[in-house]
This record gives sequence, C-alpha cells and structure tokens, in this order.
Amino acid sequence: MFHRVLYSLSVLSLSIASAHAAQTYSLDTPRLTGIDNFRDLAGTTSAYTTANDGVMRAGVFYRSNALTPTASDLSLLNNLGISHVYDLRTPSEIAGTPDTLPTGAAYQNIDIIGSATSGANITSISFTSAAQAIAMMEQTNRAFVSNSGMRGQLAALFNELAAADGAALFHCTAGKDRTGWTAAVLQSIAGVDSATIMDNYLATNDYTAARVAATLAALPASYATIYAPLLGVQASYLQAGLDEVVAQYGSMDNYLKEGLGLSQETLYVLRGKMVYYSSLPQTAGLQGNAAAGAQLLTQLQNSSLSGDYSAYNYYLQSAIDAGTLGGVESTIGGQVHADSASYLLRQDAMIEKAAAPYTSGIELKAGQSRLWMTALAGYQGNDGSAEAASSNEHTQGSMIGLTQRFSEQLSGHAGFGYSRGSVGAASGEADTDLTFLRVGARYAPGSLTHGLFADASLSAGWVDYDSQRELGGGLGKAKGNTDGTLGGASLALGYRMPMHGVILEPSLGVRVSHLSLDGFQEKGSDLALDVDDLQETRSSAVANLKASFAPVDLAGGWKMVPGLEFGYDHALDGYDVDSQGRLLGLEITQRAAFDDRDQFSGAFNLNASLGELSLGAAVGAIGSSNSHGVSGSLKASYQF
Repeated sequence: MFHRVLYSLSVLSLSIASAHAAQTYSLDTPRLTGIDNFRDLAGTTSAYTTANDGVMRAGVFYRSNALTPTASDLSLLNNLGISHVYDLRTPSEIAGTPDTLPTGAAYQNIDIIGSATSGANITSISFTSAAQAIAMMEQTNRAFVSNSGMRGQLAALFNELAAADGAALFHCTAGKDRTGWTAAVLQSIAGVDSATIMDNYLATNDYTAARVAATLAALPASYATIYAPLLGVQASYLQAGLDEVVAQYGSMDNYLKEGLGLSQETLYVLRGKMVYYSSLPQTAGLQGNAAAGAQLLTQLQNSSLSGDYSAYNYYLQSAIDAGTLGGVESTIGGQVHADSASYLLRQDAMIEKAAAPYTSGIELKAGQSRLWMTALAGYQGNDGSAEAASSNEHTQGSMIGLTQRFSEQLSGHAGFGYSRGSVGAASGEADTDLTFLRVGARYAPGSLTHGLFADASLSAGWVDYDSQRELGGGLGKAKGNTDGTLGGASLALGYRMPMHGVILEPSLGVRVSHLSLDGFQEKGSDLALDVDDLQETRSSAVANLKASFAPVDLAGGWKMVPGLEFGYDHALDGYDVDSQGRLLGLEITQRAAFDDRDQFSGAFNLNASLGELSLGAAVGAIGSSNSHGVSGSLKASYQF
C-alpha cells in the first residue's frame, strides 16, 4: 500500500510544485511554475539543427507533464496559440488530475498504454531494488515498439499531430515516458541527430529536479533509493526503445511506416511543420530565373502550403531527401510569360517584312490598286543561359490587304490579318492569337520609283493569350488565360537607286511596339501564380538594304524578279523583358530568354508575274548572339 501511495506522490501527483521562477529562453518558451516539465519540442535554450541544413521551428509542438497551471502559467499558455491538447494518459490518471486547458484549445485523450503493464498500472507492482525499477522503465520503452496496442495509439497521435491546424501540446502525467518517446520520435522525423535527441530526453531531469528532490526527501532513504529511477529518466530507458526499433524494424523509418502504418505523406507533413531549411539542395551558384525560383521555394516554407497535405509540401520534402529540386526551380516562376511578351513585341517587324513587297505601290501607276495576300511562318530559338532557360517561338499567320497609288509621289496601304504564335520555355507553353490591322503610306518628294522616300506605318492588334506550365515534381499544371492589345508604329527614310541590272533601296528608321496584357490568375496547381499585367514597350533603330534584280523572262509570258534583303535591328529599349507573379503574398520576377540588343536578318525572295497577276515566295534567316531562326512566306496579288 505504501508503494502505491509513493507512486501517486511521485508520478501521478503534481501537488509538490517546483520552486523555480519563470525564466525566458532564447526560444521564448516560458518556464512554468505549476507545470515544471513544459517545453518546446524545438529545443531547450536554442532551436535544434537538423540534417540538410534545417532548424527546428519554435511554437509548433510543445511537450509537457499534466496541465495544472497556476494563474500566471495559464496566462502565459494562452499567449502561445495552442489550439490542440493531446492527453496521453489513462482514464484513471485523468480522473486523478484533470487538465486545465489553454483558452480555445481542443482536447483529445489518446491513451497510449491502455491495459499494458506500465505507466499508471505500475502502482500495483512492488520493487525490491532500483535495478527492478530500471528494468521496468526500459521494458516500457521497448513496449512502445513491440506492443501492437501502443503502436496503434501512437499512430493515431502522430496522424492527429500532422492534421492539427495550429500549435499542439502533447503530455502524459510526468511528461517523461510516453511524452519522452513521442518527442524522440518526432525529433527523429525532423532529422535531429541522436545525441541531441538523447540530451532533450534527459533534460527532464533538469526541469523536474526540484520536484523530484522534494519527493525523495519526504521518503525513507531505503525507499528513495529503490524508487528514484521511476521519478526521472535515464539514457538506457530511451535507448532500450531505440534498440528495439532496430531489432524489429531495422530503422526508425521502417518502424514509422510498417510498425505504426504512417504514410510517407504524413511523415512529410510532420517534418514540414517542424523544420525550416535554410538552404535547399543544389541551389548554390544558381542565377537569374532559377535562383528566383529557388528563393520562392525556400520562402514558401513559411506559407500555408508547408507542413500541410499539399503537393508543394510533399514535393519539397521529397526533393530534400533526393538532394535535388528536380528542375522545379526553373519552372515555378513562369518564364514563359516573359518569353511570350518578348515574342509579341517582335511580331510587328515580322509581319511588316512579310507584307513589304506589295505595300510600296512602286509597280503601280497613279490611280491603280493592288489586292494582295500573304501567308507567313517562322521559327526562332533563343539559347539558354545562366539567367534564363532556352525558349522557342513558332509563328503561323496570314494577311490580306489593299495598296493604292494615289499619285506619282504617294501610295498607301491597309491590311487585316491573323497570326498564331506558340512560345515554349521552362516546361511552359503559351499560345498567342493576334488579330491585327495595319495601315501605312510611302511618300517621295520626287517620284516613288527613284530618289528619297519616307515610309510610315501604324498597327493595332488584339491578343488572346492561353498558357499552361508543367511544373514537375508532382506539382501538376498551372493554366491561365488573358487578353490584351498590341500596337506598333514605324518610320523610315530611304533612297531608291535604279542601277544597271539592280535596284538598291537602303533605309534607316525607328520602330516602336507596345504590348498590354491584363493580369490573370493561373489555376490547377498549388504553385499557380497570380500573374501581374504586362505593360512592355520595345523601341528599335532599324536599317535595311533591299536589292531587286532585273526581271527574267520565263515561258508563257511570265516574268520572274529575284531579290535580296538584309536587315539590322538595334534595340533602344525593351530588349530585356520581365514578367512578375505573386504566390501567397510572395513575389517572383522572371526574365525572357531573348535579351539581345542587336539582331541581323537576311532573306531571299522571288516574285513572278503574268499581266495583273503576281505570285511570290520568300525565305529568310535571323540571328544574334543567343538566338537563331528562319522564316518563310507565300504571296499572291492582283493589280487593277
């Protein structure tokens, strides 16, 4: 009977309170008067470090003995945001010392030991030596591994801790055995080293020293010697359980998955809750878009996606285990949006070149008109760099127009067309449907056929934009769509020089294009971006040289005119295009792969005519320091 009373005094009762005053640790965890073994799982004096450059998060999980707070203790607890309390005791223990809960905390009892012969039930066992008490405590820790009932309750506890939507507190009576095993397993999941886990386990002896000393002082020396092992912890207790894990399952991971039946997803949620990784794998030396993506992935650890059953959390934790981000650092930021904007800003120049053979009106007489149509196709590849992933651009389009020669010195033209673009970059693809209208004129002080001239044009277009990005890493596809406008203007001065067998037409000018795309919200992935509106302007100085050779007579009255064209484009502004997006309040900027200030182009064209009918074709190439491409067009016209 005395033994039962002794155990009640030493283990189940917290009536002898610690005399320690509240203290403040660097973790800002309060030291409580009425709950002497209350502490943050993240550490005692400072947060523990973990494998893979991680650090334990404070304020996620708290471990404790039974909740018997003083009034000041309760005030401190209420400021910690504890939303869930998990009581690991038996019903009889709870009846003897009910919890006083923090305000608003949900309570759940998960009886770890149940009917097993340990914990509260040990009051029915008499000991004759300290060695027997030590052996019982070691066996209790082995039972956390070997006993199926305990494993089932531990599994329920860990699943509940993973699902908790706020700070959680778990405790038993003394906060050392059931609580100590739970804490050690959680710290193992977090990646804390074994020596630190053991130190944390043994810290119970420091936290409860005053209470234990007072209890032992109240006992006869012979009983104190026998029962002292029950009041504190020894390394052999925890080690017995850890050795049992290896003996039965080979590793802690196997114990968690096979013994407790926890899913990998749940283990990743627990780890995401507990650990912040200061650096992610293989991010050293990253630049540009990839560096921005890695930074966003790192920052998202402090978002609602982390430590939750989200695709992001599973991806990040598995990436940490694999030692690589798997390329997601390059796909997360939406580089394709920047590449698409850059592509659209250069469309006006391509369309102008495709229509150019019929827009000058040189071959017409005053009062004559020409109805014309052109179909165009093009490809441009932009090489990747340390700043951006490579991109590719495909274009298909058609345009129909009318050119009128008003006088010897003046001609004008108008055209309407459609261009479909496809831009691919960083595992993303965007389709741009551009419907446009162009008008322009050529004026020569003397005659359009020779001498000085000026060309001017204006364009306006409507853009329909659809994109999808395959993020990789199990993160799904981010899809989005929007619309906007594309406008352009150009002005050039040239000189037409008929010579023997060839007509040369050099020109110098400027071109300006402005793109306005509305912002939009992607859908379909945890990492879908809220893409900001795109307002970009590109201005360039352009130089061209056209050469038309003497007509060649063909059978049936056809005449063929070959020609060459060379161009140079020097960007004055807007050659390096960025896009911005936001995710859960975090911002990311991506730059387009195309960032050349200078571009060169060349084309060969043939034009065949028979009376009022004319047919033509052109093939060209474009290149710069980091891009290359080809283009082609087919043309037909009728003069009247």
